[in-house]
This record gives sequence, C-alpha cells and structure tokens, in this order.
Amino acid sequence: MIFFLLLCYVVLLVILVKLGVIRLTIGWKLSPLFFLAFCIVTLVFPMQWGSPTGTVNVYRYVVEVVPNVSGEVVEVPAQPLQPMKKGDVLFRIDPRPYQIEVDRLEAALKQAEQTAQMLSADVESAKAAVAQARATIAEAKQQSGALGAALDGAEAAVGKANSQFALQRAEFTRANKLFASKVITKAELDAAYRNLEAARSSLDVAKAKYEQAELAFKSRIGGVNTIVIHAEQALRARQAALTKAQLALESTVDGENTAVAQLRSQMEIAKLNLDWTTVRAPADGYVIQLALRPGQRVQNSSMRSWLAFVEQERTRVVVWIKQYQIRYVKPGQEVEIEFKMFPGQTVSAKVDAVVKMNATGQMQATGKLRDPTATPRMQQEYAVILTLDEDSPVDVTDLPGGAIGTAAIYTGRATMTHMIRHVEMNMKSWLNYVIP
Repeated sequence: MIFFLLLCYVVLLVILVKLGVIRLTIGWKLSPLFFLAFCIVTLVFPMQWGSPTGTVNVYRYVVEVVPNVSGEVVEVPAQPLQPMKKGDVLFRIDPRPYQIEVDRLEAALKQAEQTAQMLSADVESAKAAVAQARATIAEAKQQSGALGAALDGAEAAVGKANSQFALQRAEFTRANKLFASKVITKAELDAAYRNLEAARSSLDVAKAKYEQAELAFKSRIGGVNTIVIHAEQALRARQAALTKAQLALESTVDGENTAVAQLRSQMEIAKLNLDWTTVRAPADGYVIQLALRPGQRVQNSSMRSWLAFVEQERTRVVVWIKQYQIRYVKPGQEVEIEFKMFPGQTVSAKVDAVVKMNATGQMQATGKLRDPTATPRMQQEYAVILTLDEDSPVDVTDLPGGAIGTAAIYTGRATMTHMIRHVEMNMKSWLNYVIP
C-alpha cells in the first residue's frame, strides 16, 4: 500500500512538472524519498498496532469416532462426504453377543426377584426353627436330669438279672445231679439248660443297657451333658440362619433388594452396551476418508479411531497476530477479512476472543530443568478467534476447513490508518482474481 501511495505521489509530481506548476529541482527530486519516510513513520508504524493484520485459517472440528464396545462390523450405512444428521447410523457392530448377555441377565433378574419375594417366608421358617431348637434344649435338659435315674434303674436291672442267672444256674446244677441219679428225664434237664441260657442272655442285655446308661450319664463337657451341648449348638446354628435371613430381607437400596438392584444395574449396562453396537453420528456433518467395511473387527481403544467425522456447525475462524501487534486487540473490535476463495469481496466480523497462549509458553511437568537455550527464539503468533457478522455475505458453515485469507483488526487506535488498511484489504481481495 505504501508503494502505491508513493507511486501516486510520483505520478502527481510528474503531472505538476509537465504543467509547469513546479520546477524539477533537487528538492523535488528527493521529495519522493521524504514522502516515503513520512508515510512509513505516520502510517506504516502506527498501522501495525492500530489495525494489525494476520493470516486467517478456517478450522473444523473433526471427531475421531471410537465405538464404546468391541466386535465385528456387520453394516456401514454411512457414505463419504454425504451430509448426515445427528443420530444417523454410521456403522453397526454384531449385536448378538450383547443380546445374549441381556437375555441372561433378564433371566437372572427374574430369579432374583422371586428369591426376594421368598425372603419373608425364609425369615419365618428360620424363626420356627429357632423355636424348635429351644424346645429341643429344654427336652435335652430333662433327658440329662433323667440320666441318673436311668443309670440307677439299669443298675437295679443288672442286679435282678444277675440274681435270676444265679438261681437258674443252681437249678441247672440240681437238675444235672438228678438226671445222673435218673430221677428226672433228659427233657427236664434240657429245659433247665434253656432257662439258664435265657437268664444269661437277660443278664448280658441288662449289662449292656447299664453300660449305655453309664456312658450317657458321664458324657459331659465342662459339667454339661453332651445332649444339652448338641442341642445348644443346633440353636446357635439356627439363630445364625435367622440372622442371615433377616439381613437378606433388610438389605435394600431405595426399598429394593440389593441383589435385585445389582442385577438391575448390570442389566442397564448390558442394554447400554447393546445400544452402543449401533454407532451414530455425534452431530450434523459428514464422514471423510471412509475405509471401514463389514467384516472388520473394531474395538474400544483410545489408541485408534475408525472414522473421521467432520462437524458441520462447529467452525472456527482464527487470525494469527504477532506479539507486537496484539497488545491492543480486544473482544468486540471490528474485523475485515478477505478469503482466497471469495475474490473481490471482504467479510465483516468481530473479535470473539484472544488466546493469550502459544506453544512456547507451555510449561510441561517434568523432572528435568528447563534449558533456556533450547527455547525457540522465533516469534510465535497468537490466535485471535473471530465471529462473522450476521449480515455477512459468507455463511461460516460454508467455509471449508483449511480455507485461508487475511484479516485486519481495527483496534480503535491510530484511526487515521484504518482507511489505508481498508483500501489495502479491498485491493487484496481483488488481487485474488489475479494471484489466487
């Protein structure tokens, strides 16, 4: 632009010389240099911070599509570069394994619900078992108290059987003598022998019962009969079963049995996984570089995506401004943009935000000290995010990702340079026809 003004000045000077208005003296010959110096001082320098310019880039958000579940792809309805609405199907994963898991959990959930309904009956049954065990203890204590009398009765029965055995033995001895004297017959002797054996058998039975009664009476632990101890152990076991049944009945979450609630949560996760087998468009946009085909296996991995989806609505127009030019740039300031793809026209916009950070200002967490000599000395630019005006002839959604151009920000300072910058931007827009 400065050289254009210089050219205009030279043309004007030549016309004035031709018309004889001025004479071409040494001063007028050097005047273009003074004019150039004047323009640089009064226009170029203030224009750098009064209406700074920078390269414009159009950025589109690209979503790397990664499925939430793994499996074999069975269908890819999406077509590359074809407009899609949010929720349209991109591709489908074989749902059969996830459907089987849903069916399994449905069956388990129904069983758990039936089991939960039986918990009250289990508690009542456990209470009845505890009452029965208490009655058993009372009966065992009675039996323990009667063991002494039973032992005495068994001892008396042994004495009686022993006397009866001694009597039958004496009778058999007498019969044997009488048979030898041929006073009695052989049949009478055999009868005496049978009576003796019967008495012997009764004595053995009485002794066995005595030994059994004696063992039962002496079977004690810590002074307590084992019958009572066994009954008390049975009571404690049934009390534990009652406590377990009561805890199972009282174990609830928001009024629902915990086992049922847990299976219901697992069911919701299984249904969600089944729904995730259909991968859908995250927003309005289109798919690029579509290489996914049925039969390919995909997985939920942060290390790899399977589709690149370009969002239609989320477009960012960014102008990159040098450090010494950005000090007066603030949100809300007027901006003028010329895009290479729209020659002959400029687009009005406003500053939306200033990103006061670049790559050289990032401090990463590390155990090593930062080497200042390794820091790049080149000036890195700062990003200024722009918003196109509503009455702009260009819709931001029509701007392709990667489109470039030039933007001028009118900061409100050095306003005398704004007109020069405006003329320069219009000249650049028309030059796009010639120098695309």
